[in-house]
Amino acid sequence: MYIRKILIGILITGIVIGFFVIYNITQTIFKPITAFNNEEAYIHIPSDADFLFVQKELKPLLTDTESFVTLAKKKGYIENVKGGKYIIRKGMNSNDIVKTLQGKSELVKITLPASHELKMIKEIARDISIQIEASEAEMHEILIDTVYLNEKGYGLKDLQYIYGAHTYTIPWNTSAEEFRSIVYKNYEKRKQRQ
Repeated sequence: MYIRKILIGILITGIVIGFFVIYNITQTIFKPITAFNNEEAYIHIPSDADFLFVQKELKPLLTDTESFVTLAKKKGYIENVKGGKYIIRKGMNSNDIVKTLQGKSELVKITLPASHELKMIKEIARDISIQIEASEAEMHEILIDTVYLNEKGYGLKDLQYIYGAHTYTIPWNTSAEEFRSIVYKNYEKRKQRQ
């Protein structure tokens, strides 16, 4: 009889501890942790960013960074940070945020206006760099790359047509070189249709 009471006491204690552990785990994973009032917030993660950068960017957006870090470790995100533009929605929990950051980044629409023919190369570089990860200096260097232009059979005077009015839907973390390749491929297609 005495042993039976001890076993029941151990069982009840185990159940209480089990519920406490499960409750803490579910709170860590499923409790909303966003700290902003807007419906959504954007986070831009550079291609070469590490987890400390992500943590620093998210800190003002979250009420509980500790639960986010804990889950990010468990899901292997810390070693696999991906660059891009991500949307963090109001009411998201740690699990939602980690899944978002591990998933596909948002695409951005880059619109080049028709008025580029009146602009200088520096202005074109600035207009593009505002919309993607590549810096203005990187874009400017790519635009005036006469070796590349000559290889393609163009000159600086052709830039106004190559970078003419068009909209591109691309990842935010597109490099200057990648953007140039996209634009040139598109320009070649447009030329073939004419």
